[in-house]
Amino acid sequence: MGTTLQEQRDFYAAMFGDCCPQYACNYTKDDFDEAILDCYSMLQYSIDQNNKEEISYWRKLLQENKVQRRMLTA
Repeated sequence: MGTTLQEQRDFYAAMFGDCCPQYACNYTKDDFDEAILDCYSMLQYSIDQNNKEEISYWRKLLQENKVQRRMLTA
């Protein structure tokens, strides 16, 4: 079973503290741009490996990062 988005959020919270981008913390547009590029890379790798669970996971995380970036720049 793959990692859920909530588990990924918990991992980020453990790594970076309780700050969360949807609560207007210290994240910048560049931080989200980097996260989006990372998601694209991992998505492409998952596609190359034909791992459907990972493809689904990285697509969801990519969309979440795009939404959060949009919220930051709006």
